[in-house]
Amino acid sequence: MDKLTCDECGTRFNCGAPPGKDHCWCMELPNMRQSFDLAGKCVCPDCMTLGQAKAMVRARKIKKQNRRNAAVQISRSGS
Repeated sequence: MDKLTCDECGTRFNCGAPPGKDHCWCMELPNMRQSFDLAGKCVCPDCMTLGQAKAMVRARKIKKQNRRNAAVQISRSGS
């Protein structure tokens, strides 16, 4: 297990699978079961359960769609 600092609130928390478990605590939360892309974003249990994870996931989905749209526009203009 690693000791990390929450990217949202600055709290120090444990990240990773504790002894005897094969996954991190965050994988047990309902909004994390769909394998959302939060790569590079480490948040503490409080921020995750306060619904901030949902907002972060929504923002990342919007950014991902914007990147796709920009890539389509670039490829069309380059044709």
